[in-house]
Amino acid sequence: MAIKDYAVYTAQELALDERFQQWVLHPEAAGAFWVNWCAAHPEKAADVALAAAMVRSIGFKPYALAPEEKDQLWDTLWEHMGEEEHHPVINTTTTFAPAWYRQARKYAAAIVLGVAAAAGWMLLQPRRSVGSQTLALHTLYGETKTCYLPDSTAVTLNANTRLLYTATDTGRREVWLDGEAYFKVKHEQGQRPFSVHTYDKVSVAVLGTAFNVNSIGKQVRVVLEEGSVRLHIGDAYTEKEQTLNLRPGEMLTYEKANGQFTRTAIVTTPYMAWKKGRLEMDNYTLADAAQFMQQVFGQHLVITDHNLLQRHISGSMPIVYNADTMLLQLGRVFKVRAYRNGDNVWISQGAR
Repeated sequence: MAIKDYAVYTAQELALDERFQQWVLHPEAAGAFWVNWCAAHPEKAADVALAAAMVRSIGFKPYALAPEEKDQLWDTLWEHMGEEEHHPVINTTTTFAPAWYRQARKYAAAIVLGVAAAAGWMLLQPRRSVGSQTLALHTLYGETKTCYLPDSTAVTLNANTRLLYTATDTGRREVWLDGEAYFKVKHEQGQRPFSVHTYDKVSVAVLGTAFNVNSIGKQVRVVLEEGSVRLHIGDAYTEKEQTLNLRPGEMLTYEKANGQFTRTAIVTTPYMAWKKGRLEMDNYTLADAAQFMQQVFGQHLVITDHNLLQRHISGSMPIVYNADTMLLQLGRVFKVRAYRNGDNVWISQGAR
């Protein structure tokens, strides 16, 4: 393994380095390497201080199942192991990367901080003030993260999601979202607005509230749990924009293809359950399961028997952030078999 020459690293590059992140966040477990390195490179003191501030500016909360959910999960897995001797649900024909490699990828990509790291993506953003501060966060397939922005807003990112946060010199707080996230916005004195922008002409403006935004797929869905939000739909720069207020228990569904949108009264629990690690299913179809696997794990389910798409179930199960385990669980409840072939998972009739 090549030895890294940290002496040529910029502050942004240090902040992106996994070894540096571990030292900043867990100095007691990182050993003496960075202490000795800093002593040997006093000229890098300013870069080290700036990089450490970047790493500390976003705090992460690890995901964990509750004890009763762990028990339920293990019961389910033991049932699967017993059944698989006679009725295999999954036939794996491809080799997955070892666990240490997947874990290393997670650490390397989990935290992406600084203007330089976000430069390519920021070319797509609306104009911002010169004095703005920008932070970026990214989750991989098969993982979620909870972070706390500098203004104390709590954000939980679903899998395969990118978030760009900007605090401007005018006090405005703005987020650009590509994926799905749940926001718990802290109400502040001075009424500083907090805005969530998607890349599909939908923006959410709030002061203090809790809501979920999902921009994955053909729709943008905004679900309000508490408080109030004002939606801006369309292009503000061309003045072709509509505004709409949501109340708790309402959902906006925006069609990306034609710009049409609807507002409906809903039960919010199924749309919020993912942030607690649960999959809530109410007349949940196999097509819904395929969409879930695509969003969370990047797994494309191929279902050629259209009769299978009509199957539906209701209930609840823990979300396990492992694609094969979730396929086992979904295969069992839908009574189907899954066969992996390259990047696709083929679904066929199982034992009923």
